[in-house]
Amino acid sequence: MPWNDKAPRRRWPLVLGAAVVLLAGLLIASLVYVGKHDAAPSSSTAVSDAPAVPDRLDWGSISWIELNGTQVPRSAEYGPRENSGPLASGFTHDPQGAVLAAVNIAARSSGLAGGEEMWRPTIARQTTGDVMQYLAATEETFREALGRGGAPVPVVIGFRLAGANTADDVAFDIVARLTNRSDPRLKALLVGTLHVRWAAGDWRLVVPTGAGRQVKAIPPGFAAMPGQRLTLAG
Repeated sequence: MPWNDKAPRRRWPLVLGAAVVLLAGLLIASLVYVGKHDAAPSSSTAVSDAPAVPDRLDWGSISWIELNGTQVPRSAEYGPRENSGPLASGFTHDPQGAVLAAVNIAARSSGLAGGEEMWRPTIARQTTGDVMQYLAATEETFREALGRGGAPVPVVIGFRLAGANTADDVAFDIVARLTNRSDPRLKALLVGTLHVRWAAGDWRLVVPTGAGRQVKAIPPGFAAMPGQRLTLAG
């Protein structure tokens, strides 16, 4: 499905230019290769007596670093503590660390922010679930993007925590802004869900099982990622 079949033809067909004609199959392994908009953590893995995640978070100081065309957040307080080579690891065991880990790992495993030297070790070491299927989907995404001359640049600009989260299992909605690499004036908004689970001393991204969806405007209830603005313009 195109980013927006029903949008006015004068605008969105430009976003879907020949260099970045992305169908659902390509989005599946992108930054928002995630569960459906209303997805929630699996109850079988939730820790029922763990403290609930608060609705609002205190971020302190967050900086954004360039990552092969996209941007990812970094915090001296919440992580990643290790950011050398293809991996970003060492996030704090709290909601802030969970959000930062999810965004960093999703970007690196997407196939849209680097080659195999990045997404293969990221998926192998920092995801949980059907890892082999995720590897295959990401490789398809990467090859598809190369064949089309490039992929849109995704940046997560907002998040919305789910109410069923626990200390070890966190899912949250995200809204990402996608920018056409060939013409940065052309942008789109995509929403989805990221899900991370605490294991072996750090957060791991739960392998997504669905696709994100395009929206015309920021849905209600989203908070801006620190250092980002909830706008299509950026």
